[in-house]
Amino acid sequence: MSRSPRCWSAAQPLSRSTAPRCGHGDDGSFVLCAVERDRRRTRLRDGAPWIVLQALTIITDVIPPRYRFGHWRRAMNALRLPGGLPCVPRDGAAAETAACAEAARCDASAAPRDADLRRLAVSGTTCMIVAGALDSGGVETVVAALALGLPAHGIEVEVVCTAGGRCADEIRAQGARVSLVPNEMLAEHVRRSNPDVIQVHRLEPDLLAALAPYARRSVMVFHAMEAYLSRRVWLALTEFTADAGPSIAVSAAVRNFFIARLGSRDVHVVVNGVPGTTSRLRPSRVAARAKVSAAVGAPIADDDVLVLGLQRYSDQKNAAGLVDAFLLAAQADPRLRLIIAGAPESWLEVRRADAVRRRHPLGHRVHLLADSDPDALLAGADLFALDSFAEGGPMVALEAVAMGVPVVLSDVGFAAQLIAADAQMGEVVPRASRDVSHWAVARERRRWRQSNRTIFAEALNRQAERSSRPRAALPEAFALETMLSAHARVLREVASHGAPDVQASEPETPAARGRAVRRLSG
Repeated sequence: MSRSPRCWSAAQPLSRSTAPRCGHGDDGSFVLCAVERDRRRTRLRDGAPWIVLQALTIITDVIPPRYRFGHWRRAMNALRLPGGLPCVPRDGAAAETAACAEAARCDASAAPRDADLRRLAVSGTTCMIVAGALDSGGVETVVAALALGLPAHGIEVEVVCTAGGRCADEIRAQGARVSLVPNEMLAEHVRRSNPDVIQVHRLEPDLLAALAPYARRSVMVFHAMEAYLSRRVWLALTEFTADAGPSIAVSAAVRNFFIARLGSRDVHVVVNGVPGTTSRLRPSRVAARAKVSAAVGAPIADDDVLVLGLQRYSDQKNAAGLVDAFLLAAQADPRLRLIIAGAPESWLEVRRADAVRRRHPLGHRVHLLADSDPDALLAGADLFALDSFAEGGPMVALEAVAMGVPVVLSDVGFAAQLIAADAQMGEVVPRASRDVSHWAVARERRRWRQSNRTIFAEALNRQAERSSRPRAALPEAFALETMLSAHARVLREVASHGAPDVQASEPETPAARGRAVRRLSG
């Protein structure tokens, strides 16, 4: 990616011969060129909406979670950009999931042989994966990989979701058994299906209440450090895990987060895994960049250094912070161009990122997309960036590494463990927030300049100047087959115990419940 730098002037795209220049007048006073005056007026005009967005952000941060992620978020849909966000369309509805299925089922070097499969089929384990809503996102990617890969380990899978979507449709098309069951019908569905083991991927009180009689045959999967969980959720989770089997956390940081709040629990760390490069259908760089260029409505030059952020627009993902750090890096290297693509979970966060780019002279180098084809974006990218406040196991960072794209990651989830395995893969920088608590994140994301802005920008510049890309290979610990094997071991362990289901909960006194609330809220 080392290319001859181009100089950027405030008067671009005017030619040097015709561009008016800023400078000093005869009396020594500083004189602004017409272009720069216009730009300053524009930034001043755009500053008023930023103040409004900051006020809405403050209100968002003080609203209790039960309203914040319901009525308030729906109200924030009024901030939707006219026409929405553009996207890079996927080539085939199930292309990404098909690649996961191929890797999960056909990895001859690690999957069980035919003789093993025949033996496991006789005494196979039945597993119900309870996934909640199943549309798009990191949790959905893990659920899809498990649904399609666990049968190769002798585990028959049924995926139960409360709401369908793209992921549910894709894994069903690949042969997975998917059932749409509302929470109020879940207990009856479990009773009728009678699986050997249940794997739970959502921390929803109604879902946990429905599964409470079957807690002893259940395995919780903790995907992230959930800073916004209400006391009701923590109480439900505390009671459920007290009776449940061992749990799984996708990183040591996530494990420590939940143990600190739930007390002593048997939590296994199983990091997320993705398919290797041999299992992916990767478009050419030229074709990929042509698709991206068509989506953003701007030409992408061959010597542009394309920085990619694949993430939802949500509070914890910190799109505005990434845009701000990128623009600082772009001042030092104007070859940089940023693409952020993901589902607009919060239109307030989309607007915040949009406002940051509009305030800056290089804002035209930043493009915001909706959920898009990850293979095309990664194939056209030179660098992957994630400046999140909190993550469990960022799957897309693994996908970037698997495709030989260097990464710059904030120190969240297993980011440090990933880079420690091979420093050539990129860099980890401190996250902006002091910790992952709700108020620490809220304080940091409202700052005009976040605390890690400069060091994140410097890391982007260093990685942009690399003379070569890292080798397209994943460390074994982050391979898909490693993840599947570890999940299968835990599931078989719980299924083999055959513990009786909980028939009735012991009565709880108001005093005991109050003590639990105070401990969890503290």
